[in-house]
Order: sequence, then structure tokens, then C-alpha cells
Amino acid sequence: MAHGLGTAEPSEAASEYLMTIRYMHGEGQPVIAARLAERLGVSAATVSEMVTRLVREQLIAVDGETRQLTLTDRGREAAERTFRRHALSEWLLTEVVGLGWAEADEEAHHLQHALSDRVTDRIDELLGRPPTCPHGNPIPRDGHTPERPAGNRMSDAASGSTITILRVTEEAEEDARLLTFLQENGVRPGHVFDVVDVAEHIGTMTLRRVNGEAMDGHEVTIGLVAAAKLRVLDGRADPALFHHVPERARLAAAG
Repeated sequence: MAHGLGTAEPSEAASEYLMTIRYMHGEGQPVIAARLAERLGVSAATVSEMVTRLVREQLIAVDGETRQLTLTDRGREAAERTFRRHALSEWLLTEVVGLGWAEADEEAHHLQHALSDRVTDRIDELLGRPPTCPHGNPIPRDGHTPERPAGNRMSDAASGSTITILRVTEEAEEDARLLTFLQENGVRPGHVFDVVDVAEHIGTMTLRRVNGEAMDGHEVTIGLVAAAKLRVLDGRADPALFHHVPERARLAAAG
């Protein structure tokens, strides 16, 4: 796979900044240095130093009036390449190696900087070229991101309705405890739930799994703040929207 960057790959730290800016833009959040510092859990001085470096390397641009940060074409290309490696690493670690979502997300942060393009492409083929990460967020390839439904916030679903989990946003992915909770309760892309109750006075909603074999009928109560970080589709969505890793990938690991 050919890439348009004529310079060396951004450092691990720089890649984290580019990925975070990409996430925030994807969620419709204006990106300024203060919010970036809050999201990354670092000081304003640290962000300022990195922003200066990324501007110098022509990976981001700063608006002179609003001070908002945007990715340049080169920066977006680098961020998308890193996200692809991260997403494919998550598939490999969860569906082939057998790690939990939270563990896999942490390990993928290490792998995403170690994989070459050639190895990444081979992993992609082994996994059946998934259109999204395991949490449902689209994987860009060759500068193109697959078209996916936008979905609605799960917290907006009405009591008595049926919903299909579409994706767990990147913001939710940053919460290891939430990821573990969602996985343990089968709240993952492609799974269908009835909304049993929405209790706005205490900030929770209760769901009942309706297509889960062993988990069929399982109920889970989730806070509305957490539910706002998930996207759903009304009713039973087309199963073709959701990727399943080919059996050959698991057989290759077992062999």
C-alpha cells in the first residue's frame, strides 16, 4: 500500500495527538488546546509544545482567530493509518487471541506503532477486511472511509422501542471499565435489545437482549451518561452491516 507521506512516521506521542484530534472532529467537537489537554490528561504546557511541533511538521494547522486545531491532509493521512493499525490489532487480539475489549485496546496502543504496512495488510486480509473496528467505528483504507449510518444516541431511545447497537464511540473506548461492562453484558455492534425502561429521574435505562442465544432475555441497566456514548439504529438492523471474522483466522491461530 502506497502512502503520500514523504517523511518519516510521526512519533508514538505525536500519533496519539493526531488520533485524538481525529476522534474529536469525528464527534463534532471543536478542538482547542485546552480541550486536547483535558482529553489526553496532560498539562497545557505539554500540549502547547506538541502543537508547535506538529504545526512545524505540517501535520496540523491552527486557526489564527479561533485557535482551533485541524489536521492537514498529511496529518489526517497519518492519523487514519494509525487508527487502521489500532483497529485491526483490536480484531486480532479479541477474536483470534481471545483478549477482552479493555485489554485489547491497551495492547493495540503498543502494536499500532510496531506494525509495518505489509504486516498490517496481511492482518487485514486474514480478518476478512473488516469495515469497522470491533466497537463499530469505520476503518479508513487508502484515504477512503466506509459509508456507515450515523445512528442515534442510545440515551435517546424510548421505552418500549427495539434498537440495534451500531457502535461504541471513541470517547467510550477511552473508559476501560465501561468497555469491560459493555462486553460482559453483550452490548456490542449488531446485538439487538428491547428498551425495557428509561428512568430519567435517576439517570438510567434498562435493556433486554432479544437475539443473544445464551444471553437471550438478559437485562442490563446502564447510566444515561454512558448510553450517550453509544450509537444505535432503530429496530433490527441489517446483519450485513456487522463484520464477523472468518473462521480461517481462528483456525490459523489454533494451528
